Amino acid sequence: MPAERSSRVVVTGVGTVSALGVGGAEALTGALARGASGVGRVRAFPTEGEPSHLAAEAAGFAELLSADERRRLARASQLAVVACRLALADAAVEPGLPGLGIVLGSEFALGYLRRGPLGLSPVVFPHTVMNAMAAQAAIAVGARGPMLTLSQAGAAAEVAIGRAASLIAAGRAVAVLAGGLDELCPVLYRERARSGETSPRGGSAEGCWPFDRRANGTVLGEGATVVLLEDEQAARARGARPYAVLAGAAWGNLPAAAHGFPPRRRRDPAVIRRAVRAAGIRPGDLDAVYCTGTGDPAQDACELDLLAAALPGRPRLTALTPRAGEHSGLGGLRVAAAAVSTLRGGRLPGLPDLAHPVRDDLAFATGPADEPIVARAVLVHGLARGGGHAALVLTPAA
Repeated sequence: MPAERSSRVVVTGVGTVSALGVGGAEALTGALARGASGVGRVRAFPTEGEPSHLAAEAAGFAELLSADERRRLARASQLAVVACRLALADAAVEPGLPGLGIVLGSEFALGYLRRGPLGLSPVVFPHTVMNAMAAQAAIAVGARGPMLTLSQAGAAAEVAIGRAASLIAAGRAVAVLAGGLDELCPVLYRERARSGETSPRGGSAEGCWPFDRRANGTVLGEGATVVLLEDEQAARARGARPYAVLAGAAWGNLPAAAHGFPPRRRRDPAVIRRAVRAAGIRPGDLDAVYCTGTGDPAQDACELDLLAAALPGRPRLTALTPRAGEHSGLGGLRVAAAAVSTLRGGRLPGLPDLAHPVRDDLAFATGPADEPIVARAVLVHGLARGGGHAALVLTPAA
């Protein structure tokens, strides 16, 4: 659990690279307001003969790198470098800020998957290990504070952001770039499709429909989204205008189960309740929830059970997976959207194609256009297939 905070932690910058676009808070808000989806036919590699053909691919970020960086850095590191630079620029912070740390979550190392252990030469190795993305980004932005890489499918970015807040609360860093990233990998894409994780299942139409009776698997994506977290006193002293307060964070694991998720009676929402308590609010104060919402029926059902048990106030539920695809950077995108679009902008992106909700006792945000909302607090919830989950509570910045 995170340490007790002596000062509030605030979100002051956003940097995102995804199928929805590239930029800071303004670019993200505009992309969500347009209601467009970045999901389309895979272009990076052939999918003929495979059961799935859709993905949400990132583009338009290479021009933000130098020629040397485009040549030298692996694509995953390029995503991390661009997102970190954009977050600093969005917060009006120059690279080299004293006490700046980096915490990133990701799922895999593509170089290892492509070459295997015998294919990693001493020259290639520094660019393929799990901490390569954070290390390269730290060099690019002059971060000399704590650096941490987390490898956890499903909730990596949420845990990374929670851990970053802990570093600030403990006085180990004044500011931390935190979030997640993933590169679309042909090896994992094909194996996850063949194992039945991705849409379509059973020969039906391919698509991402979380919380809908048509749901038949997820659609993969890629990208990197990073937020700049700062100690509130330090941020305001330099004249920053925070987007939101990261008021509470918690993470943990559900009981192990043979098929991925425990039965309903063992789905304990303790993580959500701890995050709400840490934020100093009541569950009924939460007006919106950014869910994991992968489109996997079993995973989505477990998530809804957790939320229904912990949050009796019927907050509006949404998910960004139909717009940006499932990837480890999506948790960072959810936090960024909660901060700049919902808490600052008063808008909540809906589920664009929700036609047949799986439950009628919960309130879902629907439609491609953003819904107007005045939110007292927003929950960002990450749930992994292995049962790991994280909850972050964001509140408005005064």
